Amino acid sequence: MPIDRVYLENFRLFKKKDLNLSQDKNFIQGLNGSGKTSVLESIEILLNGKSFRTTKNKDCINHKSDSFNISLKGSYMNQEVALNGLNKVNGRLSFSRKLNNKTVKKGSLFFLQTVLAKNLRMIEGEPDQRRDHLNNLMFHVKPASYKTYLAYNKILKQRNRCLKQKADKAEISVWTEQLAKIGVNLSQDQYEFFNRYREVLVESLNPASKNNKFNFLEGADTKFNKGWERSKSLLSSLRDSIEKDLAIGYTSQGPHRMDCEYYIKEKKAPSVLSRGQLKILILLIFLINDKLINSFFESDTVLLIDDLGSELDLENLELIISEISKAPNQIILTGIKGEDLEKLVANFSKFKRINL
Repeated sequence: MPIDRVYLENFRLFKKKDLNLSQDKNFIQGLNGSGKTSVLESIEILLNGKSFRTTKNKDCINHKSDSFNISLKGSYMNQEVALNGLNKVNGRLSFSRKLNNKTVKKGSLFFLQTVLAKNLRMIEGEPDQRRDHLNNLMFHVKPASYKTYLAYNKILKQRNRCLKQKADKAEISVWTEQLAKIGVNLSQDQYEFFNRYREVLVESLNPASKNNKFNFLEGADTKFNKGWERSKSLLSSLRDSIEKDLAIGYTSQGPHRMDCEYYIKEKKAPSVLSRGQLKILILLIFLINDKLINSFFESDTVLLIDDLGSELDLENLELIISEISKAPNQIILTGIKGEDLEKLVANFSKFKRINL
């Protein structure tokens, strides 16, 4: 399983920090401001190339230094992994990613999921959260779909530029036809992946709903919205929305507007479940994603969950910690020392406790 060690030098508040992790379950605890989230942030940067806290990785450089150096060691499918990231104040972020001493590309290693407070509002929040969640999973198991996505977005930007500039409709029409052609391919990728996503999700949540602790999930399901009117082709929908798109200055129809909504017994989940129950459902979805990834090909996955104790009451916290302890993949939690989460984690021998 994945990460054995994380090393931070001049990263955020850390001058030097070397953390040894369990390849099973980890609980990083400390007081507010002790750097718990920064540890997760460094892992995110190493694996995905960007921070979840800032658009500028230079912001992570310790204020007393002119560069940061971060690294991790571990294994992927029983092969040695070594990742390193270096960022200087006057330079760009550079990476070294090696698998058995051979350079590999970003995305070719284990799949990383990071759960922050904003992610625990995914079901009731804006569609872009649900869309990003589904797309990121799809890109990992079907890399060709990412190439289609990039090509689609390149044309989408051109069409949106024409719309903002109120260009001639003939010019917009050229981009419309190109967008529709590749958009159909992207939407097909999304729909095919969604069907597998839904199959694994429903199959996993139904047994959980038979447990009295999770009976509120009985009848859980998810539905696909392709991003334009169901009865129309994408090309017709784009043509019919041209006046609206000119008025608002961007393309309002297409697979970039795709959504998947969650339901309980045919009713939208936010209208049926409490806030705490919604968060439990979301966390279960993230746990189930390991099974989803492995239904395509055998893979190692890592799940990071930041400050879980601040998001759930004691009853729901106890429920989800029990499920986390049974998950097959490596999980790293953070929490505030001395609060309920620390006390619950102490009941499970699988957790390695790390003090900051």
